[in-house]
Amino acid sequence: MFDFSIVKMYYHISPEGADHPIYEIPATGFFDPVILQEALKRTGDSVQAISNALPASFIGTSLCKVSIVQLLFVSMYQQLLDMYPDNLNYQLELHDDHAHIGYQIKELRFVSVPTDPEERKVFLLQHWEEFFTNFVTPAIEVIAEAGELKPDAIWQQFSGHLKMTQDFIAEHMNMPALTEQFLEDGKLLAEFLDPALFNRRRNPYVLVKPRYVENPYNPEEKWLMHSSCCMYDRRENGTKCYTCPRMTDEERETRKCDILATAAAH
Repeated sequence: MFDFSIVKMYYHISPEGADHPIYEIPATGFFDPVILQEALKRTGDSVQAISNALPASFIGTSLCKVSIVQLLFVSMYQQLLDMYPDNLNYQLELHDDHAHIGYQIKELRFVSVPTDPEERKVFLLQHWEEFFTNFVTPAIEVIAEAGELKPDAIWQQFSGHLKMTQDFIAEHMNMPALTEQFLEDGKLLAEFLDPALFNRRRNPYVLVKPRYVENPYNPEEKWLMHSSCCMYDRRENGTKCYTCPRMTDEERETRKCDILATAAAH
């Protein structure tokens, strides 16, 4: 009934989970300080992190991806997947020179979403309010505290992930009806949820002004800049991502030259 191929490829979320996980815990473990510290250590070790800031950022923003997968399946199949922590296993998998983090959905449980626009709005807003109140917001707060971060450092990355998914669907899936529905359903996250649900003054899914940079491999293509730094440079010999908003124009031009020189050498 559900095709998980895209979300497994990009967000590493599926009922079968990772092919070869090296570490796995129930997502309820985020609320156990001992288990959470071990999860941060194992995740940090996999990316040569120099502190808990980077793994906390990665694990925190993985919860954004959980919400986006729910949103995608609502728009695509009119079904709401149960992705509460008691139905998820957090997984870590090594892949060549980097690590993937994601989730195995333990049991494929779902409920139908109303098709009437007003009923759909009421239904989904109630779900999102419960989902953030009971799971995502408290999880991000304990993850941020364990990583010695402010929760905002995680929340600020949410809008970029939502916009990136919107762009991907519009540009690569060739499904205009899905593109329109995903944008419409996404408005409920970005425009109708009270910032107090996130214990913030601003809704984290709101992206005020998307910014793009030139794809160094193809000048005709633009890459969306992250809405906030993911802290990938906080590792041994770490550098900022090419789409990091903290990178200056001069730094990005230097990186572009390095990328092109490496590509030419191969």
